[in-house]
Amino acid sequence: MVQSWLIIERIENWEVDQAAGFKYFGLSERYRTTVANIAENDLIFCYVSRGGSAFSDMRKVREAGIKPMQIQYYSDNFPFYIATAPLLVLPREKWVPVEAVADQLEMTRDRTHYRAMFQASIRKLSPHDAKFLKKQLEKAVKER
Repeated sequence: MVQSWLIIERIENWEVDQAAGFKYFGLSERYRTTVANIAENDLIFCYVSRGGSAFSDMRKVREAGIKPMQIQYYSDNFPFYIATAPLLVLPREKWVPVEAVADQLEMTRDRTHYRAMFQASIRKLSPHDAKFLKKQLEKAVKER
């Protein structure tokens, strides 16, 4: 069964991902246990925190498991990665602001201070939130 995940990164790291064709998502040691549950073809939604506060793209997992980073990617703070591939990447002007959808996502609904929900680098999404975000990203692509 395909699971959906939310990754959170700063704009600088998102730009590195974009330049590399979204082939990797770097992780620190502390997320090894979480990433062990990620399977091939799982969906990943990206939220850009600083420099965006918006949902920017949707990726899929190319290979299950965490792997040691063989190259200098973002920095030495990310010694591991998961292999990803882009499915839908919005131009920056079409990113979906969190404020526009926070009241409709299960993870942020009824929370006055939801920014803390976007501090971990990766977390599992509910089926509702994954379906909703997918529709929002697809809708943003079609809008002028």
